[in-house]
Amino acid sequence: MPAFPTNIAASAARWCRRSFAMAACAGLLLAPAAMAASQRTDLLSGAGRADGSGWQASPNGVDGWIPAYGPYPNPVTMPNPHINPEGVHANLMWYWPGPGLPAPGSPPTTAYFRYQLNLEPGLLPQIVALVAADDQMTLTVNGVTIGSYELAEHMPNGQPEAVVMDLTPGLQPGANRIEIRATDNGSYHWVFFDSYNIMASPQRVLVKLAPVLTSLIGDMDDFHGGDPADTAPRSQHVIDMQDHLVAAPAINLDQPAVNRSVGLSHDATLPDGALITSATVRLHVRMTGDIPDNDVILFNESNVPEQGQASRVIALHDLLGFPPQSGAIYDVTWNLAKTPLRNFTADAVTGQPDQVVNLLPMLKNAQHLDVLLADDTMVDFSQLSITYTTADAAPGDLNNDGAIDRDDLNILLLGLNTVASASNDPRDLDHDGRITVLDVRKLVASCTRALCGK
Repeated sequence: MPAFPTNIAASAARWCRRSFAMAACAGLLLAPAAMAASQRTDLLSGAGRADGSGWQASPNGVDGWIPAYGPYPNPVTMPNPHINPEGVHANLMWYWPGPGLPAPGSPPTTAYFRYQLNLEPGLLPQIVALVAADDQMTLTVNGVTIGSYELAEHMPNGQPEAVVMDLTPGLQPGANRIEIRATDNGSYHWVFFDSYNIMASPQRVLVKLAPVLTSLIGDMDDFHGGDPADTAPRSQHVIDMQDHLVAAPAINLDQPAVNRSVGLSHDATLPDGALITSATVRLHVRMTGDIPDNDVILFNESNVPEQGQASRVIALHDLLGFPPQSGAIYDVTWNLAKTPLRNFTADAVTGQPDQVVNLLPMLKNAQHLDVLLADDTMVDFSQLSITYTTADAAPGDLNNDGAIDRDDLNILLLGLNTVASASNDPRDLDHDGRITVLDVRKLVASCTRALCGK
């Protein structure tokens, strides 16, 4: 297999310049709250540690985990590729249990790597990595596929080239699992992961992010019950609704739900002057009852009288686009900017929802979000993400990151064809009281990047 030459820095730099804006190539972008944090040299690929920290490797991805072997010997790249001219670089790594040094063709030809990254609650960092492998790798974060790499597709002028992958979409507060599956059937095997920008000095690596407020309830452990995080905070409104759901007594997260209800409340305290532009809830659920196709979500504006049907509910059927099936596991996305509502809980969910509403003003006023699922829905976790801007941001900069680009366009599309939140809704660029294609056109016309790209 080809060696990983020291001049990969130049080829990767060219790739960044032609493929990404400088901000997208930044190696470690931290939120303002973490500006003083130390640089994450611990994320760089190389030898793991015996205490289980750092990169760990396995021949099958199930067991046999040992510290990753690094620097992995290669006749040209020893001891490492030195791809960062600023002096921050990673080592090649692979699975090797010993004894001695691996020789060309030493097994295994497929290896698995994992890294446990813990992030403090609050604003999530953006982490962008330069990655490469001989010959193929797939990178995931918390089960979310970030990207794949094929060496044969990244060999300009016969030289291996690193590519940029943004880990941010898979990150969450608390524990994070970075995982790599790599395969090579040739002579030398290696994986490379560098969480720094090869073009920027360490002083330029820490950059302000767009303001995003996140709230995670649960521990993302794939329905493992009995943990402290499974007891969710609940507002008095949630408790009252559960008390009135006589046929659906309350349970905790990660407990099987058959005619039961799971309730929780997200804090959504925003800075003064914040203007919400998007809010979504991600729910990881399992349908544990026999008849889950009428399961619903109740929220701040729902009401459960002591006798009678619950009113203003959200059917899982409407969020999924199809009836939920018994035993199935779903990642349900609830877009608060465009929420389908049904006036009453029904024995069967049929037809279209009664209305589609914008709940962003409700979230702004309440500063919290109630979420109650009934009656056959087991809940692993609930994650609320809120994007906001300020009145002094440029028109169209819906996430207040100093640029008008595809991120702002995507925010606008989340609320397309709904009523604006207020007269000062930053998404209502033409001030007609609605979010429409006319606002989309105005935003695209004002994009600060070519083709409204990242």
